[in-house]
Amino acid sequence: MLNMYLPTQNTYFKFRSRFNFSSHRYDIGRPLFSNRKLEDNFFLLKIYEIGETEYGLFYDYQLGFYLEANLEEEELFFNHVFDIVLNRIRHFKRQDPFSSKYASGLEQTRKLEAFLAFLKTIDRWHKVEPLESVIGEKDKLIDQLQERVAELELLLKQVREFDANEKIVITNGYIAAFMNLIEQVQGLSLGDKKLTTSQGQSPWYKMIAKYFMHGDKPISIDTAKNYFPANKKDKPSKYLNISEEDKLFKIVPKDKK
Repeated sequence: MLNMYLPTQNTYFKFRSRFNFSSHRYDIGRPLFSNRKLEDNFFLLKIYEIGETEYGLFYDYQLGFYLEANLEEEELFFNHVFDIVLNRIRHFKRQDPFSSKYASGLEQTRKLEAFLAFLKTIDRWHKVEPLESVIGEKDKLIDQLQERVAELELLLKQVREFDANEKIVITNGYIAAFMNLIEQVQGLSLGDKKLTTSQGQSPWYKMIAKYFMHGDKPISIDTAKNYFPANKKDKPSKYLNISEEDKLFKIVPKDKK
């Protein structure tokens, strides 16, 4: 005689063993007896119990169990899980809003919709979204990227209008003398107004690094920057001080000659 309590082999999900009160967290079912024909219900019950951060772990655990007996059938497992979750969401949304079960159904629906959102992130078969929808989104993204590329190309063209074919060469050994001239230019005045003004020092040292060379070598932006401290009263340790012997020129107003 067939034992009526002999469990049938479940199709998709891993059940906890009978009388096992310390089973794996992601096993489904009850410790004493579970009707394995209701495995989909037990799978959904586990979703209600765990947090959203565990969805990936739970799904992978049950998928691993399924693939042990069904190699290369991951898509079938995904489709089954997707279908039972979606159908249960539809079931809850069809409930009478005045029934006693409606409130609990709202919370379960929220959790199922969160799980459905998780499934969307691992959907390689376009089950959650039709392929046409995915292609449409990709085409939209491509159009946006092409517009951005066109904007950047125009911006690059405008920037290159200020590029010079060659750099101005400062005679080798006289970079400090040249920097002293720039420093003097910064201090020139026209009555009560300065000849040149800038909110910071970066336009000066960036201009020099971009358009000047010292002998046959480029001037790095860091080297140029060290001649122009942001605060001349509090000069950093890397500041390049210009010695008196390098101050070869003096810019004076014409009427003072």
